Formats: sequence, structure tokens, C-alpha cells
Amino acid sequence: MSGRKWLGWRFKDRTPWWFKVIVGLIMADSALHFGMLLLVPMWAHSSRDAVHSHGVPFGNGINYFTAPWLGRYLETWWIGVALLAMLALLLVLNRDRLEREL
Repeated sequence: MSGRKWLGWRFKDRTPWWFKVIVGLIMADSALHFGMLLLVPMWAHSSRDAVHSHGVPFGNGINYFTAPWLGRYLETWWIGVALLAMLALLLVLNRDRLEREL
């Protein structure tokens, strides 16, 4: 059985700090968003009150109500997209520090 190597890219020297930070932020934001969205039906209210005034619509037609700051965070899908775009831009700008791994 022959050893199969994974093809990809790697940094010539050390992995830069900005790569670790951006990937960590993407992972944390994704985990937080997915976790909260999966658990919204368990902890959000189905009726509006003074504290839970922000509506979060779901595909099943039910609107759940959360605190305004939390509802705004759940609607910020662009955070992950912006982090990915920033990572791609920094990788292009630092492409001389990348090498193909065979």
C-alpha cells in the first residue's frame, strides 16, 4: 500500500499570527452562530415581551423573540463572509510566503 500525501499549500517559514487569529475567529463565529441557531427554539420566546423584542423568523413559519443585541448578532451573516474575504486577501498579498506542498 503506497503512502498517499495530501496536496496543498503551506507557509515557507512559520504560520503567521494573522492567519491563526483569522481562522480562530472564523471558527468561533461559526460555532457560535450555528450553536445559537440550533438552540433558538429551546431558549427563545415565542411571544414578544419587553426584554425579548427582536423577532428571529425561522423556516417553519414560527417567529422567536430574543434580546435585541442577540437578534442583531444572529442576523449578521456577513461577519463570516468578511473574515473569509480578509483571509483570502491576506493570502494573495502574502503569496510569496506560500509554497506548494507535494
